[in-house]
Amino acid sequence: MLRIGEVMKTNIVTIDENGTIDEACTLMGENRIGSLVVTRDGKPVGIFTERDFLSKVVCAGADACKLKVSEYMSEPLITVNQRFTVREAARIMKDMKIKRLLVADGEEIVGIFTAADLVEVIAETPFDF
Repeated sequence: MLRIGEVMKTNIVTIDENGTIDEACTLMGENRIGSLVVTRDGKPVGIFTERDFLSKVVCAGADACKLKVSEYMSEPLITVNQRFTVREAARIMKDMKIKRLLVADGEEIVGIFTAADLVEVIAETPFDF
């Protein structure tokens, strides 16, 4: 069984909860990613995603230069252990209707597993549906 720890991405980009939506979007664009882990005093407290931006900021007609990420982030964080199988992670994502899982080792976030990672795993795994 393939484990999340074998396929997760370890480059996690963060933003402080007091960062602005504009700063968050700039970071996501520069890093070509769809989410940022939001931190408070260096500890993860939420996640800000493209969906949060579109459904909460754009739809509200809000000014992204002035708004704080903490007001629009998704919480609580959904985490798994790196020993979870890809299948277990996929079920959690399906059941919770989310596209990203943070991977934790104790209280430390060590990776992220996304729907794009799941597609990559499926594409590279030799089995038939």
